[in-house]
Amino acid sequence: MDWIPAISTTTLLAGALWLARNLISTRLTNSVRHEYDEKLANLNANLTKKQETLKADLRLKELQLESLKSTALNGISKRQSALFDKQVQAIEILWSQVIDLLPAKGATQNLVIIKFDSSLKLASENPKAREMFEMIGSNVSLTSVDTKETHKIRPFISPVAWAYFIAYSSILSHAIMKTHMLKKGLNYPDMADSTNLRKVMITALPHQKDYIEKVDSGAYYYLLDELESLMLLSFDNTLKGEKEDKAALLQASELIKASEELTNHDKAEQ
Repeated sequence: MDWIPAISTTTLLAGALWLARNLISTRLTNSVRHEYDEKLANLNANLTKKQETLKADLRLKELQLESLKSTALNGISKRQSALFDKQVQAIEILWSQVIDLLPAKGATQNLVIIKFDSSLKLASENPKAREMFEMIGSNVSLTSVDTKETHKIRPFISPVAWAYFIAYSSILSHAIMKTHMLKKGLNYPDMADSTNLRKVMITALPHQKDYIEKVDSGAYYYLLDELESLMLLSFDNTLKGEKEDKAALLQASELIKASEELTNHDKAEQ
């Protein structure tokens, strides 16, 4: 019966080992789980922190972009506002010039009722005739259509409006030249040649071509009101922010070129 205690001891030892193993296993499992949970919690915390940092960074960049956009738009708005102010000022100056040219417009009207060639011959021969023309044209001189100052605002005037103004002032300049010739009795008909002026007027008002080619240049007076209306229409387009079409811009370019040829011709005649 000595083997019975041995079996009991063995059984107890086996049970103790089993319990110890389970205990160790449980503790190890719990330890690993705790460490894992702790690392997972730290990882989640770090991930959350990084996400918040990224969100904050993105928000900051978004605000910076909005600031840049706002600054750019504000700059554009200021430039556009400054340009518009310049355009308004330029339009006022140009139209003031048109009003200041009223005496020259009146002198142009006088030539409508005068047969220029025969009157010029008479003025060259008769002092009394010259006195009469001096009296008729007493409020104008060769400097009455001086538009040099107006050229300073040209960058802020639409090409179309400027072209019509050039055509307008060309009629007046030609009329002032003829008035001066009558006042001084300068019987040099070639000085009053209207070939280039006719070209300018046809370019400015192509629908009036038949009339322009048929009448004497003195009758171009009747086209002045139409040119004034066209200038005002172009001013209105500028103030409304409307762009002229390509056809109008091309016509303006051709008109300015023709007026430059007229100016060069007049300088050569002087």
